[in-house]
Amino acid sequence: MAMAAKTTIVQVDRFVELGEIDPEQVITPGIYVDRVMEVEAS
Repeated sequence: MAMAAKTTIVQVDRFVELGEIDPEQVITPGIYVDRVMEVEAS
């Protein structure tokens, strides 16, 4: 879906440093992301 969209927005719980998570856990590659929105987990 992200490949076909004009704008892709990703919602994250928190930002992490490069290399802090396993790349296999990333669902949408960053090349397809236009905006990132951080939302605190409740």
